[in-house]
Amino acid sequence: MKFNKPLLALFVMSLLVSACGSAPEKPADNKFIEKPITENKSGEGEAPAKPKADIPTSVLPAGPVTPNPYLQNPQKLNDQVQVSFYDAVNAIQQKNWDHAEATLKQLAEKNPKLSGVFLNLGIVYRNKGDNEKAADAFNRAIAANPKNVDAYNHLAVLKREAGDFTAAESLYQKALAIWPFYPEGHKNIAILYDLYLSKPEQALPHYQAYQQLLAAPDKQVDSWVAEVQRRVNSGKATDKAEAK
Repeated sequence: MKFNKPLLALFVMSLLVSACGSAPEKPADNKFIEKPITENKSGEGEAPAKPKADIPTSVLPAGPVTPNPYLQNPQKLNDQVQVSFYDAVNAIQQKNWDHAEATLKQLAEKNPKLSGVFLNLGIVYRNKGDNEKAADAFNRAIAANPKNVDAYNHLAVLKREAGDFTAAESLYQKALAIWPFYPEGHKNIAILYDLYLSKPEQALPHYQAYQQLLAAPDKQVDSWVAEVQRRVNSGKATDKAEAK
């Protein structure tokens, strides 16, 4: 996964979201969130764009777009925890995986309800090539906060890479049930249907939903949509010919 400096301000909200059941609070303007993983057809991550206000695509609920529920209940943390997490973030940006792992493990031991700590620990393990520990960390992130759609997404990618397409599909569906306007969830499940499950007719509406959720359409995904649309139409034409 690639990290760049503008994303530094996007990491820590995932730490600030806990499993507390109190009434949601509106997040502060200086939000921090770990970069969600989205896949292109080669599996490389991309950053999401800003959602539009209204969504006409049938696979999505009627707009306007609702906010990510995972970010709606930030927890106040003491300065020491925040400093330690910033330290881990800097280590991740520098690809100092060992230091990031050690720092996040200490935070996790003392703060087991902080979902974002486990989310980022899973990302560290994934980059270190330890997918078993990464999966465990993503599961613990979900246990700490069942609304952590990014943890479902990361875990689904691991399952897809392992060839467990059924589990990957289920995890993407769970993330989208939690937040139907999750761009990365729509894109990734579309890729799963398109490339791995040979279900272009199910991939198409999710590609289209992903495009609808962007401030400006992704040109690469536009080409995928056109290609999948041709395959779907070709299949319909074949079915008609066989029915005659």
